[in-house]
Amino acid sequence: MSEPKGSKEKVTKKGKGKKSAKKRILVADDDEIIVSLVKEILEGEGFKVEVARDGMEGLEKIKKDGYDAIISNMNMPRMKGDKLYLEVKGLSPTLAKKIIFISGIINDFIKSTGNPYLRKPFSREELVKTVKDIIGSYKKS
Repeated sequence: MSEPKGSKEKVTKKGKGKKSAKKRILVADDDEIIVSLVKEILEGEGFKVEVARDGMEGLEKIKKDGYDAIISNMNMPRMKGDKLYLEVKGLSPTLAKKIIFISGIINDFIKSTGNPYLRKPFSREELVKTVKDIIGSYKKS
């Protein structure tokens, strides 16, 4: 059974369909355990996940490719999450609004951005809902 060619649901299919239909997420974090868990969860939800091990690598990837959302730790080597946010905001204020911060401590900077954040430890459900909300595909059931 095939989907009609004009179907608007292609983008939200879980891991099926055309490669270009997958929403792209960049995870910038130096914690291997967090990166591994976030990647596994989001790929299981049908997202294409790329990883940057610090803010500098994240910025390089952002300059080369577009992303539908960015998940950024605050405390990373070479470039911290606040600096990454400011750099992205200078490139694309729209993309900067799609940064989700993850941190053990939610500081004034994170709050001042108005961006969503997840306090460590966070649940699978919180992660998925926050990502879907930020890319505009969250559907209430």
